[in-house]
Amino acid sequence: MSTNPLDEVFGSTSFPHEDVLSANGSGLGHVPQEHTTVQSTGSELGAIAGAIEELQSRLAQANDQLHHVGAVQTTEYEISRLFVEAQRFSEASLSKLEMRIQEILVEAEAKAAEILREATEEAVEIRRQAQQSSAVPHRTAQEVQAAIVGFASVNSELVKELGLLNDMLTPSAEPRSSSPRQSFGTTDSY
Repeated sequence: MSTNPLDEVFGSTSFPHEDVLSANGSGLGHVPQEHTTVQSTGSELGAIAGAIEELQSRLAQANDQLHHVGAVQTTEYEISRLFVEAQRFSEASLSKLEMRIQEILVEAEAKAAEILREATEEAVEIRRQAQQSSAVPHRTAQEVQAAIVGFASVNSELVKELGLLNDMLTPSAEPRSSSPRQSFGTTDSY
């Protein structure tokens, strides 16, 4: 028995096959042409109804699959958008960091150059005063000379430390300076 509701109404068991009774109850002995056409039409309607149900079922499945594919595509789009956003943020952060490093290096170089200039001026002034004063005792001359050597040592250490700091903060793609003194434009004359 078919599960199609139209088969029950228009199925082959709904109509008599042979002995069709007339209105008075006498048998006609054959199936009229109209009855065959109705039966054929009923079968075709049942087949069409079954096909429509099958198409509706397939349409529902296709809609479900389309919804699932749309959700997957939306998720893929969101993931790719997040990756692009993360990359932009990373690049912007790296750029800001590089700019800050360069600012720190410029400030450190300027400070080191200022300290070195002041120390050199003081040493030159002390030397000048020492040379002008011939009456300076030997001990004072030794103290001045020791102060000059001390300034030179401190300045040398300061330049080395700033060079190391510069090397640590400079990105590895840039060539490093061969001498800390070269990076600050100083010479060895004290």
